[in-house]
Amino acid sequence: LPDGTHPMQLVTSGPDNPEEPIHRAHVFAIQSARERVWLTTPYFVPTEAAMYALTSAALRGLDVRLLVPEKSDSAIVTAAARSYFDELIHSGVKVYEYQARMLHSKTLVVDDNMAIIGTANFDNRSFRLNYEVCAIGYGAALNGRLEEQFMTDISRSRLVEMDRKQAFLPRLGDSVARLFSPLL
Repeated sequence: LPDGTHPMQLVTSGPDNPEEPIHRAHVFAIQSARERVWLTTPYFVPTEAAMYALTSAALRGLDVRLLVPEKSDSAIVTAAARSYFDELIHSGVKVYEYQARMLHSKTLVVDDNMAIIGTANFDNRSFRLNYEVCAIGYGAALNGRLEEQFMTDISRSRLVEMDRKQAFLPRLGDSVARLFSPLL
């Protein structure tokens, strides 16, 4: 095959690989960032290491943005994801909820030189239980194209406010859903 225009590296993972290479790739990429971390995922139920990497990046002053659907196809996953919003926002992460019909992109854009695109959601299930494949791409041209799509998706989203008002029962539901995070 002829060479492509973007250097790529394929990473696979599944329950038969206890090293969790896709999980490690995401956490390493976030920890290596110097300017920005832009994450799009339909399911956001982060591991402790992934959550720590995101909040640490924001606390270091990086431009950290998370784009998730307002409503995914799983109410419990949507609730669990929302249970992380306050901690993310307080650390400086900009959290956006996609308002259009469906958000299925799974991308991570780091600075201008690295991106991860693949089948893995940013959740325990994808990182530890499912068979997944991701391409890690390198270079400004690829990141530029992903940045354009990210900005288009942001224009169809709403920023989650720091002091969002949430009634007791929905907040309780989010907290209960979070208890199931290791299984989601």
